[in-house]
Amino acid sequence: MRSSIVLVVALLGGWPLACKTTTTPQPTAPRSGSASTEAGSVPASTSRAAAAPSDEAGWTEIADEDGIVVGSRPSEHSPLPVFRGVGEVEAPLLEVLAVITDADRHHEWIFSCSASALVEQSSERTGIVYNRTATPWPVPDRDVILDSRVEVLDDEREVMVRFSATEHPSRPPEDGVVRMTYLQGHYHLWAEGPERTRVEYQVDSDPGGRLPTWLAARGTRDMPLETLRELRQQVARTRGSYADRIETFRRTILAPQAAAPSE
Repeated sequence: MRSSIVLVVALLGGWPLACKTTTTPQPTAPRSGSASTEAGSVPASTSRAAAAPSDEAGWTEIADEDGIVVGSRPSEHSPLPVFRGVGEVEAPLLEVLAVITDADRHHEWIFSCSASALVEQSSERTGIVYNRTATPWPVPDRDVILDSRVEVLDDEREVMVRFSATEHPSRPPEDGVVRMTYLQGHYHLWAEGPERTRVEYQVDSDPGGRLPTWLAARGTRDMPLETLRELRQQVARTRGSYADRIETFRRTILAPQAAAPSE
């Protein structure tokens, strides 16, 4: 939740997971790309609209495929650039949120994620997640402990899942695996209609150790692109199987009386 030093982290909504990569490009505005009509993909005509929510200055577009726009910008905290992917998923927002917050299955769709686990769940909004990213030999795998939080911005119309690196006593660093100590990112979801959700996936991380330049550059492009492609497929495969989780969302984090967490 496969290859490349992109060092992925899995996002566990309410429990997240993310992944990271390399190389630093220059600013450019997003544009439309090619379309795909297979299950889970969206028309290229949605590409420009999908990129609009985070159209800040400083982003360089590095890919535009299957209605997914990928960009990067220099990081203030890491030698690797921040990466971002924006695309649409043909499903209601809560169906997408249910997949993103299912930590046990992140490895099924997050690019390069070889293992993930929910370490601790403190509420429907918050959780601690373990994530490991597979890298090609002889580069050591990376792993990370993530603090994940769900933030409801506009009922079922706009939700953010934020995640950042933390520590947990039950998951100390492992021999032969580089523990990432800096990583932050988010999944930002907007309902574009009853059956369409726009997703922005963004990560800023420092993988630690040495990474081959070619691997880092490849990861910056492939991590967001392939993760969003696979998210579409995962949502299509699991459609209808998260009814209980969605009802729990409505009773808890979406309920009118549910106050935002103060942690």
